[in-house]
Amino acid sequence: MVKIPERGDPTLDAIDRILEAKTNSEPKRRYIGASSIGDPCARKLWYRYHTDMREVFDAPTIRRFNDGHRTEDVMAAHLRMVPGIELYTHENGKQYGFSHGAIKGHYDGVIRGLIQAPNTWHIWEHKAVNEKKFNEALKLRHEDEKTSLKKWDEVYYAQGVINMHMEGLERHYMTISTPGMREYTSFRTEADPVFAMALLNKG
Repeated sequence: MVKIPERGDPTLDAIDRILEAKTNSEPKRRYIGASSIGDPCARKLWYRYHTDMREVFDAPTIRRFNDGHRTEDVMAAHLRMVPGIELYTHENGKQYGFSHGAIKGHYDGVIRGLIQAPNTWHIWEHKAVNEKKFNEALKLRHEDEKTSLKKWDEVYYAQGVINMHMEGLERHYMTISTPGMREYTSFRTEADPVFAMALLNKG
C-alpha cells in the first residue's frame, strides 16, 4: 500500500487511517465477482478465489469508491426526474444481484422508459471515472454507441453482459460520469449470450 503524505492536519490524517482500517478489515469475498470475471488474467482470478489473496486499499482509493456510490445515487435521482422512467435499484431492501456457482454479481438496477427505447427493460449501471477515462468514453460514444462499452473497458463489458444474461434482459444502459458528476454520458449495449456463457464457464 502506498503511504499517504501527511497533510499537517492530524484530524484529517486520522480520518484516512480510520477509512483504511475499516475497509481493509472487511471479510474476504468467497466468490468471483461479476465486476472482476472479465479480467483477462485467469491466474489472478484463481488466486483471488482459492487463496487469502486480497486487495488492500489506501484512503484516496476508498474515497474514490465512496464518490462512486454517491454519484450513483445522484444519477438515479436525475433519471427518475424524466417522465416515464421506471428505475428500480433494490428488491425487498437488497441490491439486485445473482449467484451462479462460484460467481456472484450485483448491479445498480433495472430501468425502463428511456426516451430512445421507451418499452425496453435494461440493466442499469453507473460508473464514476476520472477525466481521462471519461473523455475516452465520449469519443467512443460518438463513433458507435452499441460497441462502445466493449472497446472502452472489457471488464465493465463482461460485467454488463453477465448481468444481462442472468437477468434475462437484452439491453444494458450504463451511465458514466466524472467525479462529482459534473459531466455525464451513457452507453447502450446489446446482450451477447455466447460471451456470457463463456464467462460462466470461466468462473
